Parts: sequence; C-alpha cells; structure tokens
Amino acid sequence: MKTPFETAAFAPSNTNELMEATPTRDLLRQWGAIMRELRRRMIVRTANNPIGDIAEALVALHYKGRRGSFAQLGWDVDTGTEKLQVKSLRKTPLRKHEVCSPIRSEDYDAVIVVVFTEDLRVDSAWRTPREVVDDRFSHNTHVNGRIIRLSDALKHDPRVTQVILSDACLDTGP
Repeated sequence: MKTPFETAAFAPSNTNELMEATPTRDLLRQWGAIMRELRRRMIVRTANNPIGDIAEALVALHYKGRRGSFAQLGWDVDTGTEKLQVKSLRKTPLRKHEVCSPIRSEDYDAVIVVVFTEDLRVDSAWRTPREVVDDRFSHNTHVNGRIIRLSDALKHDPRVTQVILSDACLDTGP
C-alpha cells in the first residue's frame, strides 16, 4: 500500500497534512530514504543528524574550500588560507538556546556557526576568530573543550562578523 508521500503531490501547502496522514513507521522509512539520497548527493556524509554535514557543505561551498576527512581533527573546511571549524544550530520552538557542541582541538583559525531554522533554511552564520573563542570561552574540563554560546554579546564583538551564507544549492535537484 502506498503512503500519501508516494501518491499525493508533495507541495509545501499540503506537507503537514501528508505527514499527519502517514503512519509513524512510514515516516521513519521516508527519513531513512531521504538520508540515503542526501548521502548520494554528497550533502551529508554520515547517517547521523544531517545538520552538521549540511553546515559543512554550505561553508565549504561558500569559501570554495575542501572538507576535512573523518580521520583528521580540529577543522572541518580548509580554504587554502585558513582552517575553519564548523558548528551548527537549529532553532525550534523547543530549542531556543544557542549553545554549540564543544571544540576539542586547537588546530583551526576560525569557527563558523551556522544557524538554521526549524525547516533547515539558513537563518544566519557567524565567523568567530580563534582568538575570540580563546578570550571568551574557557576550557571546560567536563567536556574537554570550549563551548561557544552564540549570544548577542558575542555577535556584537567587533572581531565577530556575520557571513552571508546561501543555502540556494539545497533548492536544486539531483
């Protein structure tokens, strides 16, 4: 039996209705299929939550850099002139705080924090030089790293700049 996703026109106006009519097991199957397709398109590289991979791909495209390997630590994108650590956040009604995962290495020049909307559109992106990270965020022994909080104070630090990061490449097909 086909699910509403397989039989109805998949348009933004009826997406919620389609999801409401679809059994949970089928939603999970669709999520798996979506993750496989995103890996095939090289948007994501793992089977984990895709937000980090998507942020890395967008930053690499923006800076015309290359993404790091899984074996190398410290940076996610090499631009040729600097190494960037990429962090991502997704704003939702349930997640309002802007705390990034820990930075556990010192081998980077700047951190790019990409903030997504609930629907994975780029809301904003911020470039924070390593010196600012070192000045503002002490090493947390509990997590063995520095935890960036994307506060208004950080955004207004004159050394921090907003990056106009486009997610238009995600609007294309295969």
